[in-house]
Amino acid sequence: MRFPQPETTGRTPIKAQGLGKAYGDNLVFLDVDVDIDRSERMIIVGLNGAGKTTLLRILAGVETADLGEVTYGLRASVGYYAQEHEQIHAGKTVIDHMRAASGAPDRELRSVLGHFLLADKVEQDAGTLSGGEKTKLALAQVVMGRHNLLLLDEPTNNLDPQSKEALLDALTQYVGTLILVSHDTDFVEQLVPDRAILMPDGDTVWFEQELLELVALT
Repeated sequence: MRFPQPETTGRTPIKAQGLGKAYGDNLVFLDVDVDIDRSERMIIVGLNGAGKTTLLRILAGVETADLGEVTYGLRASVGYYAQEHEQIHAGKTVIDHMRAASGAPDRELRSVLGHFLLADKVEQDAGTLSGGEKTKLALAQVVMGRHNLLLLDEPTNNLDPQSKEALLDALTQYVGTLILVSHDTDFVEQLVPDRAILMPDGDTVWFEQELLELVALT
């Protein structure tokens, strides 16, 4: 399974400066910058409650920061995977979701669904899928969306080994830019991120094997 070839972005597909977010009196993070180069892989790490998912949602445009701004680069197309399956809607079939994500022929859409073991669910109402099946459908949509900037929040949660391997293989060959949140150390190690954002402080560092211990704690 491969991601379709996306359009090439400018050198910096996404940039964020001075981001801050609070919920009531609870300050999640403050003065966080994000600067990532084209085709780079970056992981957001930190303990639970450090704001990893919140930062990813802000970068995806799903949530608004209280402070700072996010700027998308030339020709940037964002593919966002939310672990809460926000993009899956009851009343629409599995294949309808795939058609909404991509203009590819149905045979290609069905092929990708097959890689995620959803070949027998094509005409099923997506609202009746199990949690694991919704995860697979949401990821299949991202795969076929022809995006050049992927923001993935815990993409391996609820995945069976075959689907996880298919996703890893596709991401390994992906030529676009990737920002990831994950606690799956094996998955992260094989994906080989270039850099990491350490939350809640927002420091950006080169990814080293020692960071896998922190990944496991997230």
